[in-house]
Amino acid sequence: MPHIARLTVLLSLFLLMGGLPAQSASFDCLKASTAREKAICADPALSSLDEKIASAYAAAMPGLSVSAAERLRNGQRSWLRFLDRACPGASGECLTPYLKERVTFLEKASIRKAGRVFATSDKWEFISPETPARDAPDAIYGENAMRYVQSMDFRIDEAESSGEKGFNAAVAEWQEHMWNGFDGQTNMKADIIINAATDRLVSLDIFLWQFPLGAAHGSGAAVHVNYLLDEARPLLPEDIFVKDGWREYLTGKALEELTLLFGEMGLFDGPENTIDGMVSTPERWVITPEGLGINFPVYSVGPYAGGDNTVTATWKELAPWLAKDAPIPTEEAH
Repeated sequence: MPHIARLTVLLSLFLLMGGLPAQSASFDCLKASTAREKAICADPALSSLDEKIASAYAAAMPGLSVSAAERLRNGQRSWLRFLDRACPGASGECLTPYLKERVTFLEKASIRKAGRVFATSDKWEFISPETPARDAPDAIYGENAMRYVQSMDFRIDEAESSGEKGFNAAVAEWQEHMWNGFDGQTNMKADIIINAATDRLVSLDIFLWQFPLGAAHGSGAAVHVNYLLDEARPLLPEDIFVKDGWREYLTGKALEELTLLFGEMGLFDGPENTIDGMVSTPERWVITPEGLGINFPVYSVGPYAGGDNTVTATWKELAPWLAKDAPIPTEEAH
């Protein structure tokens, strides 16, 4: 076939197919049937996000056990069902934020640290769509918003030792609070961060933020789970420190930094005692390879406007008081 004739045939096929999308989706666009699939195939930006979701999902699966993979698979299916109900018109404006959030979620669904896999999965429940706002004196802002719940699950996958099982149990105590969405009474946001993980220790933050309907503002705090895996128990101060003086040092450092942070707002009366008590409590600790952070949540030491603050002392600063076998994470172990 002459070169020009061949180009003519290819161009005709291209036009008959309606042109090719600038970015392919993760599925066959010729078989797109739902409004969501058609919207993704028609929009290069949505199509690109869809491919990122598929890549992140595929990357997470191989590192998971059979049961964890099933939880992630079921979560992905529930998310797709939710998406079709949350965005029935499949507009890019509606789909985009959910697709972006899904990429971020799946990228952290399977994290390997210190020879263990930390698995995150979820379950989506669509409750009801957004309704027209009530035009009445007792109407509450936001009460007509779409209602849904994304329940979160986080655990060490294939937990075998008593320490791994104990850690999972400690996290499970907060399970009922680990969700995102609006259930009709409260807007909730949860996030999970692994600060450090070694063969002996896991330091985990579970961030919980809530905004009850009708409240003046939202509030939140972090749950700090610091767990010794080799001894199957929560971390104690004596696991880190063996000499006196560390408490006084951390209290003084925190008082100085918090005084500067709050500025003219000032701290609540008698802050030294409050700070000293929080400094000595491992449930307030954020342990990283860089150092030991003491978290002071909203309203703990000063006005709401002062926010949530973490004061950190490096391990080098704390060296005079550290136990020789303290389970301190290093960059290599982390």
